[in-house]
Parts: sequence; structure tokens; C-alpha cells
Amino acid sequence: MVWGAISYESRNTLVVIPLTLTEHLYVSLVIEPVVLSFMNNIQGGVFQKDNASPHTAVVTQQALQSVYMLPWPARSPDISPIEHVWNIIGRQL
Repeated sequence: MVWGAISYESRNTLVVIPLTLTEHLYVSLVIEPVVLSFMNNIQGGVFQKDNASPHTAVVTQQALQSVYMLPWPARSPDISPIEHVWNIIGRQL
């Protein structure tokens, strides 16, 4: 599994997640080393995540307290723009 982030004017490097993603791995491999600094460099940035359990866990919410997040209703479809990128990459592979 890989994780990545994009914005209008930048992107981060992909994070390889070698195991099944848990909330603790999500915080230690993605949120703390990547998301917090990425979001601090985007003035007025809004972080978008879906409702996967590692994303909604209490430990994740605590780690993201300083980040403005897009409200995401329960059981809503994944409309993340990164899904289109993953689809293109998958077709090319």
C-alpha cells in the first residue's frame, strides 16, 4: 500500500506502508512525518480523508487537531481526486 497527498501547487513523496494499515501505523508513518509538515506549508489548506477506520480513530483525530479537515459524512462515496491518479497509475502498470 502507498499513501500520497496532492494540492493545487505541490505534492508529497509517496509513503510505502509495508503492513496492514492500522491507526497507529497511519499516525507514525503518515500523519506525524508527512501530513503535519505538508499541511503547515499550504496556506489555507484543507486536509481530505475518507472514513476508513484508521482515519477516524481517536488517536488519528488527536494527531490531526492542528489541521483543518474537510467534513466527511459517514457512508459517503470516496470522491477524493487522488483516486483518479491511482486509477491512471493502475491502468499504466
